[in-house]
Amino acid sequence: MALIVWTNDFQVGVDKLDADHIMIFSLINHIDEAHLTGSDEKAIGRILQVLIERAFAHFQREEMLMKKHDYPDFEAHAAEHQKIIEELESLYEAYQDKPSADVSREIVEMLSAWLEEHVLETDMRYRPYLSENRS
Repeated sequence: MALIVWTNDFQVGVDKLDADHIMIFSLINHIDEAHLTGSDEKAIGRILQVLIERAFAHFQREEMLMKKHDYPDFEAHAAEHQKIIEELESLYEAYQDKPSADVSREIVEMLSAWLEEHVLETDMRYRPYLSENRS
């Protein structure tokens, strides 16, 4: 079973951002499945690198759109992104120094929990400002 399951509850109303979220969910699940099936940690490391790159690119895209639409809570939202970026960079640096299933699992579990909470709470606050279906 997937570690994190995408449902329509996670849709923020911006196709590019929803597609980013779906891709991040998928990569998290791919890494989790790789752990469960005993995949080589070197292969998991490659997927982990893609996951982190995608997450950082997503944050940039999201922040660009928030600025473009004058989202009033931009600073707080960007600060949340910065906090997770710093945590991920620290964990990923430790992983690169000594690749291990424990560290890659910690990254996946931390990002999974953070993502669910962040999308359902924080991202939903910008929906009325950025949604492509605004009236």
